[in-house]
Amino acid sequence: MKTKGKVLVAMSGGVDSSVTAALLKQQGYDCVGAHMNLWKDPTVKHLPTDSLAVVRSVCQKLGIPSHSIHLEETFKEKVVDFFLEGFKKGETPNPCVRCNKTIKFGILFEKMEELGCDFLATGHYAHLTKSRDGFIHLSRGKDIAKDQTYFLYNLDQAHLKRIKFPLGTYTKPQVRELAKKFGLTELENRQESQDVCFYPDKTTSGFLKRYLKPGEDFKTGKIMDSQGKVLGEHQGLPFYTIGQRKGIGVGGGPALYVNKMDKIKNVLVVGGEEELIGNQINVRELNFISGTMPDENTVLHVRVRGQGKFIRAELKKSGSNYQVRFLEPEYGIMPGQSVVFYKGKELLGGGIMCYN
Repeated sequence: MKTKGKVLVAMSGGVDSSVTAALLKQQGYDCVGAHMNLWKDPTVKHLPTDSLAVVRSVCQKLGIPSHSIHLEETFKEKVVDFFLEGFKKGETPNPCVRCNKTIKFGILFEKMEELGCDFLATGHYAHLTKSRDGFIHLSRGKDIAKDQTYFLYNLDQAHLKRIKFPLGTYTKPQVRELAKKFGLTELENRQESQDVCFYPDKTTSGFLKRYLKPGEDFKTGKIMDSQGKVLGEHQGLPFYTIGQRKGIGVGGGPALYVNKMDKIKNVLVVGGEEELIGNQINVRELNFISGTMPDENTVLHVRVRGQGKFIRAELKKSGSNYQVRFLEPEYGIMPGQSVVFYKGKELLGGGIMCYN
């Protein structure tokens, strides 16, 4: 029987990617499972995982071949080292955005072509539709609580024409029910994947302390308020994030929040919650799904964090820089994180927020 095409399915051993493969097989696609072996911090103990064994079991049950792809060195270079460099610069980088850009829809996209596949599929909760003119629109999926479009803004039309997101029309509970329907019993007790996959710590500071060098990558310095009054000493700028309240090391008065990290002066600036409100910020590495930037007078809805609220903003060109100007108050804007633009449910593009 003629198939609809050959699909390389990125499979982690979780419910979402496994059901993705099962749905595509049911829809008449010739599927190939691909498990990516990624770098994990070797200096600490990770919870035991049998993800590769689960992928192989699911693929065998579905009657599709599976591949184990070793990307440890590439992942370390393109994602983990990028993550560390961001903190060295006083930013708070997003490794998931970077991984999607360079690994899942970068290296794995190339692997798709090497294996003679027509499409690449992942278990992202996102929805694709095609206009009559052939333009592919990327929108938020049915399960708003699981929406992952924030992390996908670096895609373009060349990618989208060869990508499948079959979970876009399902909710998470429906996906779990589908796993039972397909008889994928090995997934019943599988836990949700964590936000950062390459270290087990609940916070970033432990990982940073293991890989950043004192005196070279960070130094202790002054904690000041916005008027320049010295309030204490910080342990190194990489160990703090914008909006942080606990663990700053300054107490005995009104609640204080991290407002800014002055990398040049090595100063941690703190203040009241009202000082976290931002009106604008520069943005770099812009990408738009259509390939063109929206008109400067267009009011867009933006997110500055993965599951954050939508706020109205404008994107303006200022000299050689681009700025996002918020038309509503926004708290805790973090340089290094992404600002992502939407029109209704449709994802338009995004970029990385920066000081300059």
